[in-house]
Amino acid sequence: MKVELENKNVISTKLKIVYGVIILFCIISIIVAIVLQFTKDDSSEETPNLPSLSEEQTMQHETEFDNIFENKVNYLENNSYKITKIEQDKEIIYTGYQDNNKKINDYELDVNIPYINIGNNALIDSYNQEIRDVFETKAKSVLNTQNSSIIYTVNYSAYISNNILSLVIRSTLKEGSNPQRDIVQTYNYDLETQKECTIDELLELKGISKQEANRKIRDKIKEVQKSVDELAQLGYTIYQRNPDDDMYSINNVSEFFLGADNALYIIYAYGNQNHTSEMDIVIM
Repeated sequence: MKVELENKNVISTKLKIVYGVIILFCIISIIVAIVLQFTKDDSSEETPNLPSLSEEQTMQHETEFDNIFENKVNYLENNSYKITKIEQDKEIIYTGYQDNNKKINDYELDVNIPYINIGNNALIDSYNQEIRDVFETKAKSVLNTQNSSIIYTVNYSAYISNNILSLVIRSTLKEGSNPQRDIVQTYNYDLETQKECTIDELLELKGISKQEANRKIRDKIKEVQKSVDELAQLGYTIYQRNPDDDMYSINNVSEFFLGADNALYIIYAYGNQNHTSEMDIVIM
């Protein structure tokens, strides 16, 4: 029997090819594993859902809402923003107009009006102009009144967390015999993207779906309206709510902000449009 053996050079070449394929496979596997790890880490950073509030925390924020207006900035965790200030020696939010004059039978003022200290930004300029038009203009006009018995207050609170600036301004206005108005305006600004922060973005940050947000709002308004109906039966006149009104859709929310404990406040200040101090607060 005649046996033919392969040339040693041929065998060596084949072994090299086999070893090369094995090594290449190992390298590709390591690269894929590294890429997957980084992708996983990046995705977790993009959606860092903020912790949910306990029922106790939610109740606490609701009951303490009136006490948060201390005319200062609350710097919370996870902030790494960089800004260009207009006033270098002042905070990112500062009291730009203040007046606590009082004149018997004419007026009583206690106003602390904030301005956002970020320069070279058209959006911030529009925010500050709106604050002047709504709050400062009113305060100055009150100073020119006589025998009007006007009581006007303005206070604010600001929060910075997760590179989001939230400013909430509250004013009360009592003019003569008219019912008191409570007015609330909010501003939310992403310090990293330098854009307005929407309610959708804050819901996403909190890990709350629109469906869940709508349910919480409707449940809250139904609960309040039930109390209103009970008081109406006792002869009291209370601002009526209609839980089915489109104003309570999350898509139509206009006043909201991110506060302490990353609590998302949704504010229905009926005094923004009417002579009433009635207000509903939904916290998520």
